[in-house]
Amino acid sequence: MFTRRRLALATGALSVLGLSGARAYTPGAGLEVAKYDRPGEGSVNSFLLLGPRSLVIVDCQRTAVEAAQVVAHARGTGLPVEAIFLSHEHADHVTGLEVVRRAFPEAPILAGEGTRDYIARNGAALISQMQGFFPGRVPDRLPVPTRVLRPDERITLAGAEWRVDQLGRGEASGMTLLYSEANDLLVTADLCGNRATPWLLDGHVLDWIAQLEAALPRYAGVGTALPGHGAAAPAGVLIREQLDYLRSMERAVRAELAVATPLTPEAARRIAAMMAARYPGFPRVAPMPNLVELNAAALAREITGG
Repeated sequence: MFTRRRLALATGALSVLGLSGARAYTPGAGLEVAKYDRPGEGSVNSFLLLGPRSLVIVDCQRTAVEAAQVVAHARGTGLPVEAIFLSHEHADHVTGLEVVRRAFPEAPILAGEGTRDYIARNGAALISQMQGFFPGRVPDRLPVPTRVLRPDERITLAGAEWRVDQLGRGEASGMTLLYSEANDLLVTADLCGNRATPWLLDGHVLDWIAQLEAALPRYAGVGTALPGHGAAAPAGVLIREQLDYLRSMERAVRAELAVATPLTPEAARRIAAMMAARYPGFPRVAPMPNLVELNAAALAREITGG
């Protein structure tokens, strides 16, 4: 019999977040969430959505080592894996997928159409790139998702009903969110992190800001959001904090561009120092020591069209 105590004993490094089951779709049982991450620079979240009879894995880490930990924790619950869900196409969320797929070959791989198409086109190149960064630690292939989620689709996962929300390009080329009204729970993925230095190198920061502004009134009242990086928190808090970070970066970049265009390396370093002072202790979502300088340069190119 599945119990929260059994989960706690089985998963070790997982932190468990209990959620209201008062309106769960399986009578008498609610939903629980467990989070796996590797703390420090480059940390990224995977979640287990735990229902009364099955679980869903949300995102699959960047290396085989970390993905194997997600597999071990999923097996430790004693629940069958109903599905594997990919929130978007970034490597830190998907390149461990082959390890998870091999462990649970019957589970469909769910993703938005943009994520599915990106992996189909670029999966081999993404694996090759990540193997260069993490020799011997990245699987040899990246499976293509087998089930496309459509905007506003209603889907039952782990015994709860979810609405699929696809927000278009922002932090990535596309982001798929899952919202369970019954559990007051939103899987935000990288729409917003929690006290993390974000990745801005896709060059869609202005779109991301607009995306967050549109998402705020829709989700401000949701009690728990599951971000791609950092701890769970109320959705409104995370969205506002992410907006504050991105707007601060935009103001700093525009101020430097008003002095000199294109952005100079010295200006990028000044921006990095300013952001570090304003947002101290924010670990980088990618283990790159100059991530903020690269972010500043990417945003400057986006603003100037260069």
